[in-house]
Amino acid sequence: MLGKLPLFSLVLLALAPLAQNPPARPGTQRPNNASTQPIPVERALDSYAIYSLLIPGAPADKIAPAEIHNWGLADTTVNITDMNPAVPPDGELKAPPDNARAFNEALRDYGLHRYQRFLLDADSSHPRLTLSLLSGRQVNNLRQSTPVDSGITFFSGVYFNNAQNAALVYVNDWCANFCAAGQWVYLEKQNGQWVRRSGIVTGGA
Repeated sequence: MLGKLPLFSLVLLALAPLAQNPPARPGTQRPNNASTQPIPVERALDSYAIYSLLIPGAPADKIAPAEIHNWGLADTTVNITDMNPAVPPDGELKAPPDNARAFNEALRDYGLHRYQRFLLDADSSHPRLTLSLLSGRQVNNLRQSTPVDSGITFFSGVYFNNAQNAALVYVNDWCANFCAAGQWVYLEKQNGQWVRRSGIVTGGA
């Protein structure tokens, strides 16, 4: 007949499954049924400022073709599984020599949150987004109808460094005939304003 196990042994037995399969940090593993959440309050102001800077026709936009005049913005951000090809930021961009630490911190934030999707809210954006937000159904309908004069912009979440004055974001401008390009963009906040410092275009869908 087995005797009673010491309390210390019982604790070890209880912790054994966690040691073999430690819990993943949030966002680091692909969720099975991840719900889409609003952008966290502490990230919202800077995230929307960056989105406003990169939408077609905005000062930092580099990829939207002039032939397309009617743009909409997908109301849900994309994650790494939505990108084609699924290239991480450091697969396209190099850290700036004068601020490599900030870039790498933003890259670490991407690693933690790359599977998360966020729901955009026009009423929460400042400055206010100038593009109409499109639901998932509207996005699918527009892509299936392939209009020659319309396009859709997709953003990822914005990934920040610790001080939240450097950021990485993925942007994809889709249109039927002229474009299907995605790119990672690195930005820094200088004198209170976000400034684009880099961005390399790659093929995408």
